Amino acid sequence: MTFLTDMFQDLRIGKNSIHGDQTQVRSFQNESHLNALSEKIDQLYIMNLAALELLNELGVSRAKIQAKIEEIDLRDGKADGKIAPQTECQDCGHRVSKRRTHCFYCGAKVNQLGF
Repeated sequence: MTFLTDMFQDLRIGKNSIHGDQTQVRSFQNESHLNALSEKIDQLYIMNLAALELLNELGVSRAKIQAKIEEIDLRDGKADGKIAPQTECQDCGHRVSKRRTHCFYCGAKVNQLGF
């Protein structure tokens, strides 16, 4: 009986070891992904700052920029600081996946960000 118990425990230990290794790999992948996203956010911040400064130099007021930001935010019907991707094709009315750039049914270009 002890033999079966030892064998069962060894099997569980092996399984948990594999699971721990897989978790460690996923953790490393998530950290790498987080670092890449952080770099992209930094780049977007610099680009937006440059655009805002150029607009100010051209005479566009901060109030006008803020009004445009609010207008764009409301394009999806919610004032939440996000833009929800289009979910229906404007040409044929079929539901469109958030990941697609063209309608699967009619091939029409899906305007993901509203411009």
